[in-house]
Amino acid sequence: MNINVGKQIKKVRSRKAISITKLANKAGISKGYLSSIESNKNNPSAHMIQKIATALEVPVEQLLDIRVELLDPEWVDLVAQAKDMGIGKEEIRAFIAYETWKRTVKEEV
Repeated sequence: MNINVGKQIKKVRSRKAISITKLANKAGISKGYLSSIESNKNNPSAHMIQKIATALEVPVEQLLDIRVELLDPEWVDLVAQAKDMGIGKEEIRAFIAYETWKRTVKEEV
């Protein structure tokens, strides 16, 4: 997947009628660096994308052009709760494996 983050940043910035100077100041980065990102001359780090998204008041996913709406918000909340409780990916995988096994056993009976 070829993501043009710079194009998305410029698109959001233009839609919000924010100058490149104002966005750079708000994000705490140089105008030249922001310009080079928007013109696809530099690939920003995840940290820079986060700073720019915060300054634009949009989720990072919007700058990465990820369609978050495909995820059920209730599932996202459940995963976030599990993570907050310290439940790791391996524990969730183990639970899924156990539930799969349990259903297989029920079908055999």
